[in-house]
Formats: sequence, C-alpha cells, structure tokens
Amino acid sequence: MWAAKQLGRPIVKAWNSIGAESFAHRSKLAGSADRISLPVAADRPRERDLAMALVEDTGFDAFDAGPLAESWRQQPGTPAYCTDLTLQELPDALATADAARSPKRRDLGLAAVQERFGAGVQPDAEYLVRLNRAISM
Repeated sequence: MWAAKQLGRPIVKAWNSIGAESFAHRSKLAGSADRISLPVAADRPRERDLAMALVEDTGFDAFDAGPLAESWRQQPGTPAYCTDLTLQELPDALATADAARSPKRRDLGLAAVQERFGAGVQPDAEYLVRLNRAISM
C-alpha cells in the first residue's frame, strides 16, 4: 500500500516468494502434480487477474492471496516464503503465517546461512528451501 501511494499507481505482489534458482529451473507445465504455486496479492481484481495469468505463463500455479494488506503472509520468515509449495499446500501456509514470529524466523534463517557458509556465500536452492521449511513451517 505504501509503495502504491508513493508510485501513484496500483501495485501487485507476485514472484517475491520464490528463490531465483527455483524460478529459473523449477517451472512446470500446468497440471503437473508438484508444480510450485505462487501467491499473488493486489488491491484491484483487474491487476491481480493479470498477474495471476502471468504467473501461470511462467510455469507456476497462481494463488489469489487477497489484498496487499495481507501480503505480509508471503514475506521472509513465513511458511509461504521460498518453500516451493504446491497449490494444495499454499493456502494453509498463508493462513498459518504469524506476523509476530516471521521477523524472528527470517533472522534465524539468515543467521543459520551465515554460520554455515560465511558471509557472501549463497547456498544451493534445495538447502534454502529445506531451511525455510524447517524454520517457518
């Protein structure tokens, strides 16, 4: 909402809940059983529908995550963030997000990566997905 006011136009939040490697290499055809689902949040249905179609076109299942005010549910430290969930798993992950706990979980994940790999080293995508699931779900 803040960004929309600053920019003076509608904002849609999508693709923020997937890691770069999963985005680049884990897209699948529609109907695939293990296709990753991405939450899409927007205040206006027209923009949300457009973004959902684009998410589908990039090889992921789109999920209507509601208005931007609820988009904190797809931020770092929440069960929907970089956990590569399917369309069947994503609604529960969004519903169980905890605004008070998510910053702590985000910071715990960052500390675990830095402790194991050191500063400036990026672990592989599978490690990050497993770590995010262990900490956030």
